[in-house]
Amino acid sequence: MFNVAGMRVSAGSRASGWIDIAQLPSGGAIRIPVVVIHGRREGPVLVVDAGIHGDEHEGVIALLELLRDMDPATLTGTLIGVPVLNGPAFEAGTRGNPSELHVYDMNRAFPGEQTGTITKRIAARYFEDVVKLATVHVSLHGGGGVFYHAGAVNVPILAPEILRVVKSIGWQRYTDAPDSALSPLTGTLSQHCWDNGIPSVMMELGGASHRAPAQLTHVRDEFHRGLRNLMIACGLIEGHSRRSNPIHRIKKYNVKTNAGGVVVTRDWLDIEAEVEKGEVLCDILDYLGNLLEEVRSPLEGRVMGLPGSCLAYPGRIVASIYSVLDETHVD
Repeated sequence: MFNVAGMRVSAGSRASGWIDIAQLPSGGAIRIPVVVIHGRREGPVLVVDAGIHGDEHEGVIALLELLRDMDPATLTGTLIGVPVLNGPAFEAGTRGNPSELHVYDMNRAFPGEQTGTITKRIAARYFEDVVKLATVHVSLHGGGGVFYHAGAVNVPILAPEILRVVKSIGWQRYTDAPDSALSPLTGTLSQHCWDNGIPSVMMELGGASHRAPAQLTHVRDEFHRGLRNLMIACGLIEGHSRRSNPIHRIKKYNVKTNAGGVVVTRDWLDIEAEVEKGEVLCDILDYLGNLLEEVRSPLEGRVMGLPGSCLAYPGRIVASIYSVLDETHVD
């Protein structure tokens, strides 16, 4: 019998339920949805979540479909899925809970606080009730409502245990420095997991401007490929993995505007386009058509992120450029 968040799940079965977090002034409930698929044989526990940012929809779809199609009779171990971790943000279609006054971004709120704001309460309860059970943890992310990200695994540290997870997932790119202009891992779920001895990674792919059905299908299939590869490597399921080979450790730089205005990208700008250091990626115009800024690439490399909107506020990401630091051949 497997116990999680008050649910008792027998071998070879599935169960789903809710973790109650708080009651809204209107009487409605803030809850975390949890789906548990417990195999017929004991084994590792993989915890996967999506929707920590409410405007990152692709991981939600991918995880719901993966959980729907998983047969507990074929599983060795346990798969726990939380398809929409940040319900208030997801329902509002925003990165964070719009009702929050102090802690907007849940993925900067860990370890959370049991008696804190809603975002901190969700973070604390999710980690204590669910994530602590994990042998491996994965969080699904995307570019959200203003950005498209072409895919990479983000890791909190280049430790052997985490690199094994990266190789098992088998995506082409990974990085331990998601944004060289910031220190973004502070307060993230992956960093908090690692601080508690749990290997954890973020799989990031998708975003606005690339959500037509065919594009969503590609993103969903890539999430499924990576997660199934990981499940095969961990021994949860049988099968043949489909991993990229080699995989690249990359340096990534999120290019941001100084001026706010209308983004007009250069005609050649596209995913995997080669860029030179100092090359103009896009112009920022005011509403009268005056040029406010030429946004230039800070390094030589390739494009892996594009703006999802023509509107830019000062400091907004309008492109992401990467360069390959080294490559690893997967056995």
